[in-house]
Amino acid sequence: MNDEEIQKALRPLRDAPRIPTDRREAAFERIRTEWKAGLAEQQPATTRTPKRRWMFATAASVLLVLFSGVLFWVSRNAEAPRMQIATISGVHGDESFHNDEPIYNEQTINTGAATLSMRLASGLVVRAAPDSELIFSDESHLRLNKGRIFVDSNPSTHNNTLLVKTALGDIQHLGTQYLVDYDQERLHVSVREGVIALQKPEERRSLATAAAGEQLSVTVANPQAIERTSVSATDERWSWIETVPSPIDIDGVSLGTFLAWYERETGHRVTLQNADPDIRLNGSVTGLTPDDALAAIAVAVELDVSRRDGEVLISKP
Repeated sequence: MNDEEIQKALRPLRDAPRIPTDRREAAFERIRTEWKAGLAEQQPATTRTPKRRWMFATAASVLLVLFSGVLFWVSRNAEAPRMQIATISGVHGDESFHNDEPIYNEQTINTGAATLSMRLASGLVVRAAPDSELIFSDESHLRLNKGRIFVDSNPSTHNNTLLVKTALGDIQHLGTQYLVDYDQERLHVSVREGVIALQKPEERRSLATAAAGEQLSVTVANPQAIERTSVSATDERWSWIETVPSPIDIDGVSLGTFLAWYERETGHRVTLQNADPDIRLNGSVTGLTPDDALAAIAVAVELDVSRRDGEVLISKP
């Protein structure tokens, strides 16, 4: 078995597209070394045929082991690469997660005692309550195995769509804020802003749609029956999301800009009575809930804050 024969036998490995050059060359050199070692130990002509068979057997066995290793290497590296889907932008209640920590595709996220806020590259924000389990397949698909998530797709930022999948139905939105609450026995979808469509699992056909102020409910006992009820934008079920608000840098922004952020974060309508919306703010409200941030700003710029039937009234003393 000469060099030409070895090269011919190894050509499929040498030409394999996903195998690095150094690995291909090492394979060739290893078998050639085995062949030359066997050649140096050849017996006289009377025993050459058995020895030659031994040489071919040695080369073949090395080739088989090497080829198996190459197949394993190709299989291992053929796995889909990890893609970063989102970044943690807020954590409350547990030190197991950290701000700016990446979230990858197919990563199982068990929130435990934590409330998380995760921002996708598109700007879309997903917040997850404690005791929730979810997995992003990619930037457009999320599976909720249990728990509660709040999806905030601000239409002004042209976020990508997101399909939230559960065993009882899939939820598609159009520029909205909505809450999905799923415990494997029942599914509730509450809409605070915009419109959502509830679909059968793995189907595109819409079973029902819901607009702001509506909730759709489905149970595992009767998955074809959809119950529709009303839900207020200030209902207690929304309160947990305020522990991980979307960040806002108030330094240099107007009071009006801050209050627009406050409305989206809390669902409370704000009315400015005799206060100037163009007042410029400074400082930071990082780490504060929206209500605490409003209270701090009210003190700083000397405003009175009062509440009436879910409405927040802002005025100068």
